[in-house]
Formats: sequence, C-alpha cells, structure tokens
Amino acid sequence: MRNSTRISAGALIAVVASFGSSIVWGQVTVLQGGTVIDGISDTPLPDAVIVLEGDTIREIGTGASVTIPAGADVIDLSGKTIMPGILNIHVHVGMRDGMQANIDNYSRQNVDRDAKAYLYYGVTHVASLGNDAAAMDDYRRDQQSGVVSGPRVHSGTFGFAPVGGWQPANAYLNRPADPDEARQMVRDLVANRSPDVLKVWVDDGLGSLQKFSPEMYGAIIDEAHQNGLKVFAHMYYLEDAKELVRQGVDVFAHSIRDQEVDEDFLELARENGVTQVARLVGNQGYYVYGENPDFLADSTLDAVFEPALLAGLRSHAYQQEVAAQSNIDQLKATFELSKRNTLKAHNAGIPIAVGTDTGQPGRFEGLWAHREMEMLVETGLTPMEAIKAATINGARALGIDQQYGSLETGKKADFIVLDANPLDDITSSRRIFAVWQNGERVDRSALTRASGAEGVH
Repeated sequence: MRNSTRISAGALIAVVASFGSSIVWGQVTVLQGGTVIDGISDTPLPDAVIVLEGDTIREIGTGASVTIPAGADVIDLSGKTIMPGILNIHVHVGMRDGMQANIDNYSRQNVDRDAKAYLYYGVTHVASLGNDAAAMDDYRRDQQSGVVSGPRVHSGTFGFAPVGGWQPANAYLNRPADPDEARQMVRDLVANRSPDVLKVWVDDGLGSLQKFSPEMYGAIIDEAHQNGLKVFAHMYYLEDAKELVRQGVDVFAHSIRDQEVDEDFLELARENGVTQVARLVGNQGYYVYGENPDFLADSTLDAVFEPALLAGLRSHAYQQEVAAQSNIDQLKATFELSKRNTLKAHNAGIPIAVGTDTGQPGRFEGLWAHREMEMLVETGLTPMEAIKAATINGARALGIDQQYGSLETGKKADFIVLDANPLDDITSSRRIFAVWQNGERVDRSALTRASGAEGVH
C-alpha cells in the first residue's frame, strides 16, 4: 500500500496564513521590461511584467502595477517584444522525404522532424488535417505523457472524401458510400483514434473527380458535432462554400478560388461563426520558386532543414521547371483572387486564421507561418490583425482559447520573444530571440539538425 502524508484543511489554512499573500507554490519566473503584444488588445503593453508560475501566467501588467514576488527568477527583456505562440491550423506532417511528399513516407521520425521545425519557429499548436497515419497517434500519446515536446498537434487522423474523389498525396481517406456509413465512420474514428478535429474534401478537381453531395458532408458534420468535434473543409467553389456553411462547417481550410465572394456568402459565414483560413502562402507556393524567392536566403533554413532538400529547391533547374509551368498565369491569378477574398472576409467581420498547408517540399514548416502573416499584411490587414490571425483567432477556431492564443492571467505560458517589434515591420516576427512553452524556455539548439536528436526530446 502506498504511503501518504495527509494534512487537514484547517492546518493547510494556517500554513497559508503564516506565509501571507506572497506564498509561491511553484517555480516563479518574472519577465520584465519587454513590450507585450497579448493577442487580445489593439495596442501593445510597454515596460511589461509577466509573472510565470509553473506553466501558467500568474500575472501580467506594467512594471508599476505588478509586484515581483520575493525569490522569483527575474529575466530582463528590455528592448524585446513578446507575442503569443503561433497557431498554424492547416498543416500536414510526416509525409515529406526530400523533394517528394507521399503517405508512404509517413513515419514517426518524419513526424518528429516536422515537430522540431514548427517549434523552432515559435509555432506552439498545429492542426494536422486529415492525412495522419498511426505514427501520429504514437506522437500524441508520447506528448501527452511528457515524453516529447513540440507543438501541440490537433490531429484530424484520416479525413473524408467520396469514392472516386480527392486523393491527397495518395493518403488513405474515409470514403463512405452513403450518409449512414459516413456517420458510422465518424463514430469509428472517435472510438479507435480519438481525433481532435475532422476534415472533409469538397472539390471535384476542376471537373475531373467525384464531389461530395451536401447530404454526405452534412451527415459527417452533424455526427462530428454530436461527438464534440469541429469540422474543417477543403473546398474550391463559392457555391460549395455557401452550402458547407448551411450544413454547419466550422472552418474553411482554404480561401474560395473560383470567383470573388459575394454578400450572401459573407453574411452566411459571419452569422454562422465560420473561421476563414486564407492559406495564401500555400497558393503562392505553386509558382514562387520560379522567381528565386528571397526567403530561400533565410539563414535559419540551413540550421533546420535537410541539405538535399535545400539544394533541390535552390537549384536553377528546379526553379526553371517551376517557372515553365503551362498554367503559371492561372496560378498567379488564383493567388491574387485569394488575397481579395481574404480581405473581403476580414472586412466583413469573419475571423481570419493562419494556416499554411505545409507538408509539401518547399513549404517550410514553421517559417511559412511567419510568411503567412506577411502575406496577410500585404493583403490589407494591419500587423496587429495579422498577429491575431496567427494567435487568438486560431485558438478560438480550435476551441482552446480559454487556455491558449493570448497572453492573459491564468492562461498557459506559450510565447515568442522577438528582437524587434513586428508592429513596426511584420517580418520582425522572424527575428526570434527565444521560444517559451509551458512556462519554460525551449532549447532551440536541440531542434536543429546539428543537435543530432531523432525526436523532440
């Protein structure tokens, strides 16, 4: 029988009283002097003090309003800017091997590799949408038990598409024949794999594939909601997007790409609380390597990503191949349309969240979340609005905003410390001084290739 020491409630109260109001229950760390972008307010907080107790923000305010607890470990962050950890709510992990991405490459080693890259760049949550093999279940179990650290992964396990429909990276998908089977597949996933979200593909590949009917995806959405799960949708057409809203979809994983959105869609999406993931860098990624993009010179890439991958992406032959695509003009037009539709949605009051569709070669895990913020600013959002898209809006979309997504008293202490203020120049979000997760500073050097680590231990 296990030995235990018990203390009465009265004795406990007496102990607390003897220490007074300054009692410290766990390790207390104080960050002082930095400028805080909390993800909620419209203005930053200068000369801030953040009191961390364990993995939680115990108090946050100005230096004049917060008393530093006696015995706390005090860290001076004067001249730095602090923002919440990033939430990237449209990614695919584990499938990339060199210049190829395929479900056959899915492995625990590749999941760990991608997780390291995300956390290195300050991404503390990702939603992995619909291509997750069994290795992801192992990763999530290890993460929940504290064996590995990394971004918290909200897994869609295997998503849903019709028979003869969308086939992403040759991945297995649930392909129901009728609504009853669709509902049973949702129940089976919940029972056997415990997904955090679900994803449906509603896209006919410009007329070349079978597309889900509203009756089919409506059954999936309804059954998911009955099991407490939010549903993300891959879609292309405006009319499909409208019907998805009517059927109760929660998040669009892409922007609408066939035409400009109309007032009917904007009103439907706003009134039904749908979140829009813009995925601008995903759209640009189809052609950007044909233009020798400047982000390929980012020095962090060589620290994090494989030399063979970088050599391939930087090669003149590859860039010529991308530039020579026969549909290059259409790809660029689709990107510009996505920007216009994103701005319309934002101006209509529809929440915009960051999602990059990373997982393909060249869509760099972690770094592209910063580039997506830059794209949002180019589109017409302010830097503060882009940061909210990358933080609190993603947390709200996932339903985890009571603990994550902003820097507030009582929330988990996940944040990025920057060497410059991204409100002055959004590209400064890349100038990372430190990443903190669960109230502890992350050893970023252990997340690089030079660490030699197989996982994120």
